[in-house]
Amino acid sequence: MTDPVETSAPLAAIKSMRTLAVSERQAKSALARFKTDKSGNSYIVRFPLLIRLLHGLLLLAITVLAFTGLAQVMHGNFLGAAMLRLLGGLDSTQGIHHTFAILLGIVALFHLLDVLESFFVRRQVPAMLPRLKDLADAFQSLKVDLGISKKIPAHDRFTVEQKVVYLVVALGVLVQGVTGLMRLFPIRITEFLPGIAVTYAGILHRWNAILIILVVFIWHLYQVHVRDHNLSIFTGRMSVAEMQSDHPLELEYLQKAAAVSGSEKFPIRIEMSRTVQMDAPRKTSIPTPPAEDAVSSRQDSQS
Repeated sequence: MTDPVETSAPLAAIKSMRTLAVSERQAKSALARFKTDKSGNSYIVRFPLLIRLLHGLLLLAITVLAFTGLAQVMHGNFLGAAMLRLLGGLDSTQGIHHTFAILLGIVALFHLLDVLESFFVRRQVPAMLPRLKDLADAFQSLKVDLGISKKIPAHDRFTVEQKVVYLVVALGVLVQGVTGLMRLFPIRITEFLPGIAVTYAGILHRWNAILIILVVFIWHLYQVHVRDHNLSIFTGRMSVAEMQSDHPLELEYLQKAAAVSGSEKFPIRIEMSRTVQMDAPRKTSIPTPPAEDAVSSRQDSQS
């Protein structure tokens, strides 16, 4: 059964199909992401509370580090001096900077452990890591931006732009950590590296910080929150119509995986489409998410 939903998402044109094995855990997890609010509106849980908290801590740490770092870099002008006075002086500013650097390191370590757990325990490739499809999507998006094509690629859980931001920030945090430790312990570093390495570390630390600031506060902020009006990282949810527009491949997976959650034998293979979307908006029919009572009745009939 399908319900027509008015959406700005174009109707996807299937180019080919791929088969995906779904475990019982994955099927039940997909079903659990379909929710209904008190007003009866259906939505999909996009980010759980833990992910939203970690993202908030990451944003807080980067913001404070950017402010305290710029205050130290610009200490010789009026703006930098005012920022230092606001923070209680140079020593206080450095203390705050180091504290939030530790917080950023803890968040990064937690994320690294989660990635390793995904690889070696769940046997899954994290959705944020680049894949071969992303190269084709990036090329197709470039053609759309240049006006060569009107077909936009259908995205899975994360878009190509989001993955680029993730890689830049991840590598940037690693570089900041290494160069920051080199600046914090220069004497220890010069025991096995030439002194010029500490100087270069300071230069790299400064310009890499500027790159992270530009990527996070200009590119990512505009792209996600201003252009797309996407607040799901804060609310944790997206409507079905929004998922169809922004992440149609993820929506397709969730619907098909949830539909087999009441089966007796796993893994079950489902067919997933590889799609290219047309940019002309039209009304499309979005399959209704499987209700829990429907799954329960199916389980009862099977038993």
